Amino acid sequence: MPHARNMVLFVTDQWRWDTLNDPSHPAILPNLQGFREESTSFPNAFTTVPLCTPARGTLFTGKLPHQNGTIDNVQGTSFYPHGKLHPAQTTYLERLAAGGYDVAFVGKWHLGDGTILDRGIEDVSLSDGGDLPIMTTADVTFAEPRKSPYYGTITDGVPLDEQRVDVAIEKLEELASAGRPFCLVVCLHGPHFPHHVPKEFVELYDDLPSDFMPANWCPQFSEEGKPLAQSASYWPCQDTSHMTQDDWRRTAQHYWGFCSYIDALFGRLRRAISENDLDESTAIAFTADHGEMLGAHGWFDKGPFFYEEVMRIPMMIRAPGRDQGISKDAFVSFRDLFPTMMERTGGTALLDNEELQRSYWQSTADHACYVYDAYQGRQFRFRGIRDARYKYAWSPHDIEELYDLEDDPGERRNLAGDPRLGEVQADLKSRLFDWMNAEGDWLAGPGHHPPVGSYIDGRDRNEQHQHVPKKG
Repeated sequence: MPHARNMVLFVTDQWRWDTLNDPSHPAILPNLQGFREESTSFPNAFTTVPLCTPARGTLFTGKLPHQNGTIDNVQGTSFYPHGKLHPAQTTYLERLAAGGYDVAFVGKWHLGDGTILDRGIEDVSLSDGGDLPIMTTADVTFAEPRKSPYYGTITDGVPLDEQRVDVAIEKLEELASAGRPFCLVVCLHGPHFPHHVPKEFVELYDDLPSDFMPANWCPQFSEEGKPLAQSASYWPCQDTSHMTQDDWRRTAQHYWGFCSYIDALFGRLRRAISENDLDESTAIAFTADHGEMLGAHGWFDKGPFFYEEVMRIPMMIRAPGRDQGISKDAFVSFRDLFPTMMERTGGTALLDNEELQRSYWQSTADHACYVYDAYQGRQFRFRGIRDARYKYAWSPHDIEELYDLEDDPGERRNLAGDPRLGEVQADLKSRLFDWMNAEGDWLAGPGHHPPVGSYIDGRDRNEQHQHVPKKG
């Protein structure tokens, strides 16, 4: 049986699970669907937290946000413009490099400007972890008019994500010829908004029905029985009050076009792996840090909630000589992708026993747990658990949520407190708190918890933070 010694991780940003796993979905993804046939799929894969920096912090350290300190987004014009993953937190990249792997990183990092280089990883390209600002954009030309802040149709130029894949393909030949095991991480911006997509991929969805709307769309903030945290927008892009039905249609068209564009880029990288004779020695993963609301519940982007649209992520792994074209139903976490890949590439000596037990190949879990702590400087303390049918969310300063995903897949009806589901709710809460205690989560214990939405620096929730670049 072939034994992989190399790993390639292809990580997207804000990619929805249903594009690849719902057979009725209109997304056109021939390369990824082909990759599915040679991979093991994990349809019950979930992010740890539906927010870029905290999710990536768990991916690269294997620790939860309260354990590694990355509880909110950093960089750019966010509330913490100079934040970063603390230098004391060791990443899997550093472990692999110390263990004899050649490590190359291409693309989005979002854990602190320049801080991959700071960690001694020298092969860093087109990345804010190296020498590029996180919001760097390519010099491209757009069709007119470009009215929406969410999308734009590109008519000329090479988008940054394509440049990143070009670099990754070049690196494959270098890494393959070095004769040492390697880890190549390719992290793209897309399909995170703004959805700036080449025209040919937008046109794939020109036949989207003129009356298209998400199945569980509703006017924003119109649902009853929802937590206070869901009663306001906390970032300009989250205010969807200006969106018409056609705006939603065009936004979805560009989002899915973005997915199709990245599908084509992934296909190029996958072919390059074969062309460099790496098929029998390389494990390949495709995934995303979290999903995208895209109109569900009236929201765009993401927010302080645990809806399926942002929690569930695509996860496919090709390991040479292993199961191909099959699906494993165990619940797995984005947090544990590196241990999963390292188990298949001879890196087990770099892992502890707990990490090995969390590997997807070992997991028999029938539920997933996840967290939320902060967004753009505001406090939103939530913890959640989901099994095959029910989802439960708890907060020390907001109402509980309980959804029956079998009867209400759109999560419109909050059933928390319904006496008919009292035992279900109590059991899920008990299991959630057992997990929190096992993970050393301070939220499980007594203590003072500031009001939902209040700022970490003490400001009231009603004060609107001005998201403007810092001068100088």
